[in-house]
Amino acid sequence: MRIILIAALLVQQTITVPERDVQRVAMEGWTAARALAPKGGAVELLGPVNARLRELDRMANTSARYAEVAIRAAVSAAQDERDEMQLFLEHLRDLSRQLELAGSAPRWPLPIDELEGELWLEVDRYTEARDAYARAAKTNPTPNALVGLARASDRLGDVIGACAAYTRVRGMPGLAPQVELEISLYVLKCKY
Repeated sequence: MRIILIAALLVQQTITVPERDVQRVAMEGWTAARALAPKGGAVELLGPVNARLRELDRMANTSARYAEVAIRAAVSAAQDERDEMQLFLEHLRDLSRQLELAGSAPRWPLPIDELEGELWLEVDRYTEARDAYARAAKTNPTPNALVGLARASDRLGDVIGACAAYTRVRGMPGLAPQVELEISLYVLKCKY
């Protein structure tokens, strides 16, 4: 009887929400989780992250699950828990495939390859970061994917690869001024 009551409460607490709400909560959670990295993922700073995770947990769709696991992976990265982060990334890849089969690849907080690249770069696993960003840049060459590819390539000592990625992203709309400066300074080193 107790199990039935618990299941009924869980069903009541789960709500179906529009994708724009999933996007909003996913981005708020991702931003809060990424803000933990410079602070070493301090547990006492997890309040805003946990609040977003609870919201996503109540949403009844795979996009919300994807966002929830992405945020957990970002927290693991902030805490330098590479093995845990890798498990979350594997689960995210599975969720991404499920969403693609259902008709739309996940976009929030980031598509799987960009997300994976960003987190591997954060934990200084440059080969994994470069490979993930290369997959992202091949399928959807966003400025974030190309800059990430350039940064990972540079950290691996691959100046040619970094130059190619920075050259591709140069002049794309929506770049932050500090990123534009980073690109301009790096491209000065490139000899074509």
